Amino acid sequence: MASFQLERPLRKLGEGLAVAGGVAMVLMMLHIVADVATKYLFNDPIDGTTEIVAAYYMVAVVFLPLAYVTFAEGHLIVELFTARLSGRPLAALVGCAGLVTLLYLLFFIYHTGVEAVRRTREGEAWETSVDLVAVWPSRWFLTVGLAAMALYVLLALVRHFGRRSGEPGSARLEAGARDGA
Repeated sequence: MASFQLERPLRKLGEGLAVAGGVAMVLMMLHIVADVATKYLFNDPIDGTTEIVAAYYMVAVVFLPLAYVTFAEGHLIVELFTARLSGRPLAALVGCAGLVTLLYLLFFIYHTGVEAVRRTREGEAWETSVDLVAVWPSRWFLTVGLAAMALYVLLALVRHFGRRSGEPGSARLEAGARDGA
């Protein structure tokens, strides 16, 4: 089945983006520590730290790991109203939730992509105390992170709707095949 052939590359993509988000977190920490150290030791902070942290590091930390969080089932799920559902009602609700999630993601991918293209063409830059910092590349982090998540949600939907109602796992939108499934 095509969805199983796509799983490994999508998983690798999600893991790679999660690693990139982790690297951004470490770089953010090192950058801030260096800024504080140079400020107090030499009375000369690193110019543009606030802008780089806000435009690059924070955006990368939040948006790049979304696909990994999705297939690792790390999103918060509140089962207050669905805890007693099972079988077809739960499968239908999970399928509808997956479709709404995918539509929501496609909406944001489109709009963040349009904005990224616009800002790239403009060469968007933020002013620091002494110079300008180009921030247009960070606009693409949103689109890439959301698109990777959307691909994984689409794969999960194909799996979900491809199952028969009696098969194990059919009542749940799984984020990925586990243990060789």
